[in-house]
Amino acid sequence: MSTKSYWQRFERQRISRRRVLAAGGVGAAGLAIAAACGGGDGGGDNGPDATAVPTGTNGGPKYGGRYVYHIEGDWGTIDPLTSVGFAPGIFPRIYSALLDRSRIQSDVFYFDLAEELEQPDAETYLFKLRQGVKIAPNTLGIEERDMDAADVKSWFDRIDGDERAVLSPFAKQNLESVTVTDPQTVTLMTNKPYAYTLFRIGAPLGSTIPPREFFEQGLDIEAQGVGAGPFGTIKAGSFSESGGIVAQRNPNYYRTADNGDQLPYLDEIEAVRISDRQPRRVSFLDGQIDSYTAEDRAEVDGLLDDVSDALVTETANNTYIAFNMHPEKAPWNDEKIRKAAGHALNRQEFVDLIVGPEGGRPNGLVHWPLGDFALSPEELEELQPYDPARSRELIKEATGEDSIDIKVMYPVSDIQFHDKHLPIFLSQMAEAGFNIEEDVRDFGNWLVNYQNLEYDASLSLNQVYETAEIPLDWHSVNGPQGDRNFGTGIGGLYPEIEAAIADTKTKTDPDEHIAAVLETQRMIYEKGPSFLPIMSWTAFTLYHSYVKNVPTGLGATGLYLWNEAYIDKGE
Repeated sequence: MSTKSYWQRFERQRISRRRVLAAGGVGAAGLAIAAACGGGDGGGDNGPDATAVPTGTNGGPKYGGRYVYHIEGDWGTIDPLTSVGFAPGIFPRIYSALLDRSRIQSDVFYFDLAEELEQPDAETYLFKLRQGVKIAPNTLGIEERDMDAADVKSWFDRIDGDERAVLSPFAKQNLESVTVTDPQTVTLMTNKPYAYTLFRIGAPLGSTIPPREFFEQGLDIEAQGVGAGPFGTIKAGSFSESGGIVAQRNPNYYRTADNGDQLPYLDEIEAVRISDRQPRRVSFLDGQIDSYTAEDRAEVDGLLDDVSDALVTETANNTYIAFNMHPEKAPWNDEKIRKAAGHALNRQEFVDLIVGPEGGRPNGLVHWPLGDFALSPEELEELQPYDPARSRELIKEATGEDSIDIKVMYPVSDIQFHDKHLPIFLSQMAEAGFNIEEDVRDFGNWLVNYQNLEYDASLSLNQVYETAEIPLDWHSVNGPQGDRNFGTGIGGLYPEIEAAIADTKTKTDPDEHIAAVLETQRMIYEKGPSFLPIMSWTAFTLYHSYVKNVPTGLGATGLYLWNEAYIDKGE
């Protein structure tokens, strides 16, 4: 199933105030590893020529081999500061993050460059760095040394100085200071309690840290790379913006397996670009690539007829299409009309017709893949029931008419199943009393108008959202990016909504945070939400049975765990 987007073992403990969490080892709580059966999150990454690897594996996993997977579009650059799209799947292989907090199980942490975190108060994060996180051999002139606090400080300085940085909004809005006490200690202070700090600084998107020499020496980081990750160097000449990439084993990598094996096991990870589905499928069946993301459950079942021993993994997709209304424009400034739109959508029908009942679920305001942050299906049945008759009643109450004329912009696109959503959406809205003037745009023109708020309503593609923050921010007056780009929400009409959204961001206690996010969604439903996610789907990825130890169960956090994957073809 396509996961395209245009923006595009652990210590399982609570981080509490005045408490230090040691993470010198790797715990297995909350993590599933697919060994002989099962599977995990797709993805892969790249680096230079592998040097000598250990021999003998104590009768366990095998060393060597190359894991090959597919991407569907261009890389752009591979600068971890600015790159989006497919590149974040590479960065946890090449570089290190301080730590990463699972978006699916929010009390699960992966400690990487940092081995301890102390929070003396809600604004202070004191990281004790791990010794021995060593940069891979390379031809760029960067010393094979341990990463240290100066690398972290250099990274945050670059974020602060480049508006293109993925973390630039976080830094500008929330970051007070980053200070270095000694080579192993970094203190990060926010200007106020911010619930999403640990999500932001560990995400594969924008948070992996390269050696400081890239910036001190002005090295090109957009087309080459070296770091302290498990596959710490990019093979010379392997990267192409519109092609593939090969990442190679870092013999200096600091982690070992439970049996004492030096990690990683694989020599290389390769990503190849195959844009069309049929060639991807054929490449998987022929064994040219080692994994394949199917379109739906039916395709999985068909493939298992040919590859009966394949491992099948299921990963909830954090992206969706949404109906977005501009609540500062008529008729969407009317609560009754917004509620009428909510009742018009039969979200289960979208699921059934597009991916099948096993392939996804209807969304509420925070999409269901976010687990505890999403309202239960039972509560959603009460808050957003499909009821076109009620839609017509609300339209009648608001206008005195049986129907209402609206204009809806949308792009010509098949990304995120947009082409399949469209006819269902038009039909359901018409049944509910909405007479739609279709404003059809090519993708680029739609995106410009979308960003500049030049629309009344839009059936829109949306980014991958791994926290509840941005889905709620669509209902804020300043929109999802805090700058009134792409959308403005009903927070501008209802100060209590705006205040509630802001308050969710201050809840650094996990239980309080979840409770605030749930209650804020209920408040928004009372006033008629202006941003309506429709459904999220499940990505089914198949792996040939010789691919072992595939990590699964923690979403993007699993990208950091491919250091234990290996190939065993019985040779």
